[in-house]
Amino acid sequence: MAIAEHYRSVDSAPARYSVDRPAGVVNGFLLTFAGATAITMCLQMLLVRGAAWSDRRDLLVLTAAHGTALAPTRLFVVVFFLTYACYAYGNLWRRVALAGSLLGKFAVVCVLVDLVAWSLGRAGLAEVPAISQQVISVLVALLIFPHTIVRHANLPQLAPGPFRPRTPSRAYVRLLLPLAIALIAAAVIERRFLPTVAELREWALLGGVGPGVFLAQQIFVAMTGALGWWLLYRSGRRSFTPDLAVLIPAHNEAHGITKTIFAVDRAAAHYSGQVRIYVVDNASTDATRDVAERAVAACVHLTGTVLHCEEPGKAIALNRGLRQIDEAFVVRVDADTIVGADAFTKALRHFANPDVAAVGGLPLPATTQTLIDKVRLVEVLMRHGFFQVSQFAYQGVLGVPGMLSVYRRQALDEVGGLCQGMNGEDVDICIRMNAAGYTTVSDPRVRYFSETPQTYAHLREQRVRWFRSIYHLASNNRAVLFDRDSIIGSIVLPFMLASAARRAMLAPILIYALFIVAVFRVNFSGLHWQPIVATVAGVPAMMAVLICLLWRRPDAVLYLPAYLGFRILRSYFTLAATLTLVFPPLPNPAGEIRRRIHPHGARSAPDGG
Repeated sequence: MAIAEHYRSVDSAPARYSVDRPAGVVNGFLLTFAGATAITMCLQMLLVRGAAWSDRRDLLVLTAAHGTALAPTRLFVVVFFLTYACYAYGNLWRRVALAGSLLGKFAVVCVLVDLVAWSLGRAGLAEVPAISQQVISVLVALLIFPHTIVRHANLPQLAPGPFRPRTPSRAYVRLLLPLAIALIAAAVIERRFLPTVAELREWALLGGVGPGVFLAQQIFVAMTGALGWWLLYRSGRRSFTPDLAVLIPAHNEAHGITKTIFAVDRAAAHYSGQVRIYVVDNASTDATRDVAERAVAACVHLTGTVLHCEEPGKAIALNRGLRQIDEAFVVRVDADTIVGADAFTKALRHFANPDVAAVGGLPLPATTQTLIDKVRLVEVLMRHGFFQVSQFAYQGVLGVPGMLSVYRRQALDEVGGLCQGMNGEDVDICIRMNAAGYTTVSDPRVRYFSETPQTYAHLREQRVRWFRSIYHLASNNRAVLFDRDSIIGSIVLPFMLASAARRAMLAPILIYALFIVAVFRVNFSGLHWQPIVATVAGVPAMMAVLICLLWRRPDAVLYLPAYLGFRILRSYFTLAATLTLVFPPLPNPAGEIRRRIHPHGARSAPDGG
């Protein structure tokens, strides 16, 4: 069987919470969105030219500066919400309820924002520009979208386990102080170096109408990234080599599991403690079990066994293996992952701190031969090689990839093991252990190599599954959301939900901007193409170059054009993920009314009536 055919499993689209919809659904969404955009733009142009809308350029209820609206951003949100409701996987009445919930919340936000801005102006306290009203309402829309999805969709229920989050105050200081400095620095740069800022915008190197959140975000992650590296060095400087269990779930992995097992054996040779390997054959229909038994028997530096799990599912297989393990620390390794020789030694050092429950590393692609490999390299260096280090500075690592994760067995037992039947169980277990009072470490010095998708179909399946998991995680961990004792629940998880909404909107935003700049430019002469391009490619490209050079991978800089294009494709997959969520049907309201009036059914007419 070809390796490319191994990517689908029962974990790809859990039946209760997702449906495998064809790519035509997303394409239909974008075409419908483009058509609705053209219609609303034409209507908007007619209203602006007539007396009905005066000089307004957007859905601004109250403002003293109608004409300063840069683009119809609120109209964009309305069109996006309506299109999403039309294409959501549910019956007609559920889609109507979804549209009403999305638009109703957004309308309330717009009215409140405009009312506050108008009141401040009338009281002489501040003049709030119309564009500020637009930006604030759109930022809130990034939270309205995932909040509504989590409320309406059929998603995992609240996870069991202890709930005693305890983020130390110093973590909040490490978050809020760099954030304040970054905001002040961005404001100073805008005021002191305005000509330079304007030139950067002209060259599409800086997004927005000023440095704003784009520059502030990069200053923030640079500061917290440097702090994170220093904290990682402090955390991993003590030797700690307890006995170790290596757990490998395997479903139809006969073609490559030998390399994985031998890589674990090499890592065991560099590790001072005892290592025992547990391979869980998970309902394989090929020779996985026989191949794994021969490979384990050939190992020199470890002992091991091969277990069997009839019920398919990675989390099911992992929990089956955990019940057989006596060691206090467990390394979870995917059957297509090659562990670095010193990975165990470097990862286990962090567990000298009793508060650490999980450690992850840097999931490098096994090769850089294909375009997907090259894009993945840049993505890994940026996310796991830098941004997760930045999050570690304030104990904000949401989770680490299950391709290679090291767990404290005591923490796993406290939260009841891994959740089954959902996407993102690797991140979910980290969130739940954080809710139990532990913390997660992401150390890019712990390196391992994993297969990347070989086909577009595999890439789409993988990313849709990954991006759908954020909604599973949020629903399964609702108890920790906005809990002030947890920096994960109060800041990181809500930010990730908003970021997922932003990614889902990126492709529609580009379509919307194209209409404005290319077709309806006469109404929005203040909007140029440079800030739009810069938002996608400007600052992200500069950060990517810097990070690749810091990692001493100048070859990765050559892959940046492909990576920037992949960011748009990633938006496409994120939108696809939201469209695979299942929304349970709602009954016909008219039918419900009839049933309430006639609970036992319609009565027959009397004879001769």
